[in-house]
Amino acid sequence: MASPLTLSDAADLIDVSIQDIWLKGSEKESSLYKQYYNVETGVVDYYLKDSSLSGLGYAGRIVENAAVTAQSPVQGFDKTYTQVQFGVLLSFTKHQWFFGIKKRNLENITSEARNACADLRERRCAERLDNAFSTSYTAEDISGNYAVSVAGGDALAFISASHTNESGGTAWGNRVTDGSTVNMDFEYDALKAAHRTAALITNPYGKPMNVNLDTLVVARGYAPNQRAEEILGAINRTYIPGSSDRDGSAVQKYKIVALPWISTNTAYWFMFDSSMKSNRVGLQYKESMGIKLEGPNVVFKTDEIQYKATLMFDIGFNDSRNWVGSKNTNAA
Repeated sequence: MASPLTLSDAADLIDVSIQDIWLKGSEKESSLYKQYYNVETGVVDYYLKDSSLSGLGYAGRIVENAAVTAQSPVQGFDKTYTQVQFGVLLSFTKHQWFFGIKKRNLENITSEARNACADLRERRCAERLDNAFSTSYTAEDISGNYAVSVAGGDALAFISASHTNESGGTAWGNRVTDGSTVNMDFEYDALKAAHRTAALITNPYGKPMNVNLDTLVVARGYAPNQRAEEILGAINRTYIPGSSDRDGSAVQKYKIVALPWISTNTAYWFMFDSSMKSNRVGLQYKESMGIKLEGPNVVFKTDEIQYKATLMFDIGFNDSRNWVGSKNTNAA
């Protein structure tokens, strides 16, 4: 479609034989990303960098008249977030605006510029899960394709079986496994395996962490989403899934975040501990400028009428210790 929008591009708007024309746009400005990202707004620096310092391991026994054994914290990995600007321009010829848009009371089409930014934000955020087992991918948008690094502070993928331990000790993993099968498909046994995987996640000194998975993240409408509704629905009614047993009353309840923005790896599924969602662990959204709609701007030479929406943010993670994930393949 040409820009600006001309009379010939949308001829129905000036066709007097058509009595009713409506805007078939986005339903509303989406903010699903807030359910699984830690959101920080008001960022004032182009680069934002974070790091960490560990606590200590276990204390040791002190025999009579002996010196206390010393131990020092270790520095964690650092991660840099660089603000990226996104935006879209919506423009109309003067004739189209006055004889088409305004006549049909479609001025609210300008809000679609905001929605285009909001939808792009949702897509970029969800792509971190769509590519959770990789360290980079190619992003696509109307400005052209570009490479995106999605590695964490340890230079590994968000979900990995061998995340580097900051102290140099045994690596920790957050890829769902029951000890023999990895990337388990979402069934009741995989739900149990997810908790086993989370229980084995350790802090920088190798001590166990209290990761309590309570939220499931899936692609909306696909098999893991449908099976999750069945399994968790049974649990919520105190039944064991696939059984008439009522032992499910002892199983905790879960929240499902179903994302329509995951479009490629729709079989992937994830769980995380929402109580640990913070600027320390998990997915991070760093925003320096929220969605800003500007206009109308009238081009002096042509009387073209323009509206523009922009925003600036970056996303990523340093430490993914409160998440586990699976490719849903029952294989490596």
